Amino acid sequence: MTLLRERQVKGGKRPPERRRGEYFWRLLFPPRCLTCQKLLKIAAAVPLCEDCRAQFSFAGLFCPRCGQHLPPRISCSCAPEAAPLQGLFALSWYEGVWRQVLHRFKFRGERALARPLGRWLGTLIEEETAWGPELVVPVPLHRRREKERGYNQAHLLARFTAEALGLPLRPLLVRPGEAPPQSSLSYRHRLTNVRGAFLYRGGLQRGNRVLLVDDIYSTGATMQEAAAVLHRRGLLVFGAVAAYTPRFP
Repeated sequence: MTLLRERQVKGGKRPPERRRGEYFWRLLFPPRCLTCQKLLKIAAAVPLCEDCRAQFSFAGLFCPRCGQHLPPRISCSCAPEAAPLQGLFALSWYEGVWRQVLHRFKFRGERALARPLGRWLGTLIEEETAWGPELVVPVPLHRRREKERGYNQAHLLARFTAEALGLPLRPLLVRPGEAPPQSSLSYRHRLTNVRGAFLYRGGLQRGNRVLLVDDIYSTGATMQEAAAVLHRRGLLVFGAVAAYTPRFP
């Protein structure tokens, strides 16, 4: 698959000083394969070694309404313009070795994984979608849970996705209330657990096309609720995640 071929790192919309900074960062901290930790070439665009790329299962574009897997740059006919979440892009499926990578990132404190994950996600969104986002918004954590973990994995992922796209990062949402973790609940309870969980804290925005970033899309309840809050403010929302689990009842 061409998406997983070794390529030179693209400059994209980033200014020259940002590209130089990325190059020197890679000199100081050579990239490693996300799954097996093998050293990679400094200019590697795909953060997987050759062996792991051969086993990687790329996900891509989905309709967040019906779950249909879509070709690049195609929109689903079932998604009306009034839908809060217009499209969804995922790096891979939430299973096997990729599930272990996400667990390391989310639960085991390996926040350094945010850089290669986010930059790869941003590069593929630019190549595989026709969304044209104008700003990037992370899905927030409640501040107590973020304090316990030490970071918000979605915010870190969004930061490097925005950097790869050359877009501003805007934390437009807050999560004032605390609820049980989605991972501890059944499908039905997940759908109701996040209702009313997010508040909009941003002012007027320059641009109305938003890329909403989270780590995992499972039932979709969290991202759909966050997208609905942004949509009510007149923003056109597209979703991006590192891993996808199709669960349609």
